[in-house]
Amino acid sequence: MEALVVRKLGDPTLPPGGEDSPFAAVSGDRPIPELSSPTSVRVRVAATSLNFATFLQVQGKYQERPLLPYVPGSDYAGVVDAVGPGVRRFRPGDRVCSLASVGSFAEFVVADEKAL
Repeated sequence: MEALVVRKLGDPTLPPGGEDSPFAAVSGDRPIPELSSPTSVRVRVAATSLNFATFLQVQGKYQERPLLPYVPGSDYAGVVDAVGPGVRRFRPGDRVCSLASVGSFAEFVVADEKAL
């Protein structure tokens, strides 16, 4: 799976992969996340945004500081890829949107169905 990974805190306007960039070069070597509970939903991310909170977080200036390395991004929209056996509200192919603490700068994100 492709994802943008923050490897160190720094200037989020620098292109990924450079020596001074906080971002590692984008690569497809990250595993696709597994469903973590019976009510988990895996979403193929179609859209996300770089909002001010994420911008500050990459610089280390936000009140929440994820452990490095991490995949940034909070708000996202996409299409349901897989559902756990306890999911009742969604099926693969459904369009959804949500917020996450981190992780939406990736091809896939997993969330509980109540969060979608």
